[in-house]
Amino acid sequence: MSRLSPEPVVPDGMNARLLLVGASSFVRGLPPLPAAAADVRDLAQALTGADGLFDPSSLTTLTDPVDAAHVLGPLASYAELTDPLDLLLFYYAGHGVNDEAKRLCLALPGTVDLPQAARRTSLPVDDVVAVMGTVRARHRVVILDCCYAGRALDAPGAADVHLLLACDRTSKASTDPSGEGTTHFTAELLRRLTEGAPDGPSHLLLGDLYRGLAEMLPGRSPLGPPRPLQRAVDLSGDLALARNPAYGTGRTVRGLAVRAREAERTGRAGHARRAAELFGLIADDASQVLPPGRELLRYRRAQAAWTGAAGDPGAAVALLEAVVARLEAGLPEDGRGAGPAGDDDDLRAARASLAHWSARADAVTPGRAPGPG
Repeated sequence: MSRLSPEPVVPDGMNARLLLVGASSFVRGLPPLPAAAADVRDLAQALTGADGLFDPSSLTTLTDPVDAAHVLGPLASYAELTDPLDLLLFYYAGHGVNDEAKRLCLALPGTVDLPQAARRTSLPVDDVVAVMGTVRARHRVVILDCCYAGRALDAPGAADVHLLLACDRTSKASTDPSGEGTTHFTAELLRRLTEGAPDGPSHLLLGDLYRGLAEMLPGRSPLGPPRPLQRAVDLSGDLALARNPAYGTGRTVRGLAVRAREAERTGRAGHARRAAELFGLIADDASQVLPPGRELLRYRRAQAAWTGAAGDPGAAVALLEAVVARLEAGLPEDGRGAGPAGDDDDLRAARASLAHWSARADAVTPGRAPGPG
């Protein structure tokens, strides 16, 4: 999210309505999804907390609503407000099921996952969008973290709604295995809202959030999380959901560390070349704000590893030779000087990586290196 961003569209946090819905428990065959309850709780905190833009009074959360009316009722009540809203946002986490016409329905505790029963026992997305259309609002946003979320693109009336969706029409959403209790999509969304972007703009915009989600959830592996989708309306991609908690920290010790974690996740998501570029930028910035030392050389070592993984082991070797030489020569007395050459974890790691990529440079055709050393 380091691109030059447009002026953010910052909604009036007092003149907004946010309805967050999670379905975690089911009684008719669908597996439990406790992550959905955690998603609602944590997203509510992110949107109304210290860096959130919305007053808590604008927020309604529902976990395991008993029926569709329990959700559509609050949405319909917003149509009775005297003044137009600045933002109307609907979020759902849970199971997605299809009716007989392949229309998306959001599962509720009593949902029957059969096409002929799905529509009458769940919450049809068509109905959600239709009710939202009766509410006078400058911006309407729907965020869906469920299987088959892309079918919301086909909902009548959704053309003037900003859609941020966990997956396409035929894919299933997936649960984050990190133990955080959230789904992949919402876990990454929350990470971006709470950790921020040290080299990003002052606010976290829907368009930037989507680009980050799409980069981290590339959908290339059938066993991994699917790629998310977005459909913006006019300039809705410039709509801010939160302040950037890391704004202006890109060239600080803390900000460099956050950027490094982001770069590492980028590489692990399958974007080795981009990770190498990011670590190169991080190391360049670190050389301007950090004293010569181990942290800077670790960033260079990471740059070398992802450079090799991107298919250029020769360039990785050149970077690593410089790192090894610097460690072998010892570092200045800045509190991070090198220890004895034979008892130095950084030096051992750099030498091992150098040996790995030297062998690749000799034996592997560029472009075939599968992962970082």
